[in-house]
Amino acid sequence: MPGLSDKERPVFRGLRWHRHENFSFFIPIDWKEFSWNDGREGVVYGPDAEDDQTIFAAWLVDLGFEITKDDEDAVADGFFGAIEALPAVEIEEREQEVLYGPRIHLQARFCFDDGDRRRKRWVRGLYRHNFQVLLTAQGATPEKFQYWLPMFYEAMLTAGVHLTKPQEADLEAGNISGLPQP
Repeated sequence: MPGLSDKERPVFRGLRWHRHENFSFFIPIDWKEFSWNDGREGVVYGPDAEDDQTIFAAWLVDLGFEITKDDEDAVADGFFGAIEALPAVEIEEREQEVLYGPRIHLQARFCFDDGDRRRKRWVRGLYRHNFQVLLTAQGATPEKFQYWLPMFYEAMLTAGVHLTKPQEADLEAGNISGLPQP
């Protein structure tokens, strides 16, 4: 990151492949794994067991219907509307696109107030088949978000949505997309 010395950057010690039946991503090997405390399907990781606000999380929801490109506007309205409803939200960037598959991809990076704390969050919504996978990278403060951003990038940009759990052979073949390979 520009402006940070090597001592001020997180150290990559390695990555592990988190594989779920319907999503996967790479996460630092030394991050702690937690479950959602409200029973959601998914997983939460954090660099510090004492800081439950600096996290990378994945939450899977079965929508009960097959996503098509025609759903883009309705899905985007709900996704961005929920973000815009957060207290004192300042959206830094947002993106919306339909990819092959069809797969709807939405993302936003923003700051908001959480009680008396200012937080920074990056959320990606991946919609494919009948699934919504919400990926959240959050810093307990904007400064913590910035510090952990290189680790968040690894997890966010290696995430995939699948119909079946990816296997080690997929990784060896370079296929972490969850798509069939020729």
